[in-house]
Amino acid sequence: MKITNEQKEKIINFATKQLDNEVAAGIDHFKRDYHLAQVLAKKESLKFNEKILFAATFLHDVSEDEPHWTGAAKLAGKFLKKIDFSYVEIKEVQHAILEHTPNGKPKSVEAKLLHDADLLDFLGATGIVRLSIGAWDWMGKSSLQEFLEVFKKFRKIASEGLVLKASKDLAKDKIKFMDLAIKQLEKELKI
Repeated sequence: MKITNEQKEKIINFATKQLDNEVAAGIDHFKRDYHLAQVLAKKESLKFNEKILFAATFLHDVSEDEPHWTGAAKLAGKFLKKIDFSYVEIKEVQHAILEHTPNGKPKSVEAKLLHDADLLDFLGATGIVRLSIGAWDWMGKSSLQEFLEVFKKFRKIASEGLVLKASKDLAKDKIKFMDLAIKQLEKELKI
């Protein structure tokens, strides 16, 4: 079953309301992830269910509960039922949401696409900006030295967690940029 424009609009509206003013993991992040997932699918010649991928991509970070992926999967399930997703479709979306984390074990094509797209958005210039916001907002870090450690940790986790060859190829330039930024920040923080 294809996703309707009405369902897409309802998903975007729901996600926007859930993440009011969220910068690092809000609607712009979802749009980038969806675009990256489509790019990866094309490069890998993967066929995917647009309905599942769209819903999972736009709903994977809609909860601030700990852990956020569990909360997001629950919220997504309740919401998608209201907009006529089948039980099977909801379970597929929830699988993708639950496995989008760096240590996730995505099984479906849609879950792999979301997983890698999300990790790619933690790399490069976008990754530095998102992690700067996240280090302060999500993790309570308050010094540049702590931010630097977050950058190093996520650079390693994100680059090592990619599962698709196309993702690893796309990550190369992002990793180079991130390595330069980390090296430069290390230099500038030496007092």
